[in-house]
Amino acid sequence: MSALKSYYEILLEINLVIEYHIGILKADSYINFKKTLFNDPLFKPNLNHFIHFKNVTFDTNKDDINEFVNFMKTNTTSIGKRKIAFITNTPNQVVSTTLYKMMLNSLNQSVEIFSTNDNALKWLKVPNLGIGAVISILIKFANK
Repeated sequence: MSALKSYYEILLEINLVIEYHIGILKADSYINFKKTLFNDPLFKPNLNHFIHFKNVTFDTNKDDINEFVNFMKTNTTSIGKRKIAFITNTPNQVVSTTLYKMMLNSLNQSVEIFSTNDNALKWLKVPNLGIGAVISILIKFANK
């Protein structure tokens, strides 16, 4: 697997950030991605996040995840109150996202882990009209 490639799109009309990642995820590459996202002029706190990790291998340990959590804690003004749906399909992905979820208890976030896009979108309360747009964006990112 190659270095991490990350894409995102902000859909203000449905209060959602779609993240799509491919490759090997390390804490520093994901922190750099988040910095780019937080600096996007369309980005606003309180946007819910749909984070697609199905094509990722996590090259992280508990200390790396803690480093990312600390980064997030220093950027609480960028976070706001939000829901985060992680979409995963391997034990490696589930372990890393579960550790992240457990470490984020102090932030104003609700985090859940899903194996299907449909269940994640339902939990995020994406309206039916927005689901097609999300799926189209995922297909676009997958074909990059």
